[in-house]
Amino acid sequence: MILGGALADDAGLTPIQKAGLILFTLLVHSVDLIASTISVFCVKTKKGLGSELEDPLAIMKRGYYISITIAAFGFFLICYNFLNIDRFPNAYLYFYLCGLTGILVSFLILLVT
Repeated sequence: MILGGALADDAGLTPIQKAGLILFTLLVHSVDLIASTISVFCVKTKKGLGSELEDPLAIMKRGYYISITIAAFGFFLICYNFLNIDRFPNAYLYFYLCGLTGILVSFLILLVT
C-alpha cells in the first residue's frame, strides 16, 4: 500500500486512481482468501472407492486447481477495474501478466512434485 501510494504520487494520477493503486494490494489478498476458502470446501475424497484409498496428493491437487483458477480470474478483474488508467492504457494487462506468470510458475512447481 505504501509503495502504491508513492508510485501514484510520482505518476501524477488523480485521487481516485491513487486510491485504486493503494487498494489493489488489499483486494488481491482478499481474492486469495476467497479462492482458498472455496478450494478447501472442494477438497474431498471420491465416494465409492471401498477399501482403496485415493492418493492424498491427488485430492489436494484438485483443490489447488480450483484455487488457481479462481485466483487468476479474480486477479484479472481486480487489475482491470483498479489499474485500468487512461494515461497508461495497458498497465492493467502488464500487471495481470506478471501475476499470471507467478501463478503459472507455482503450478509448474506443483507438477514437478
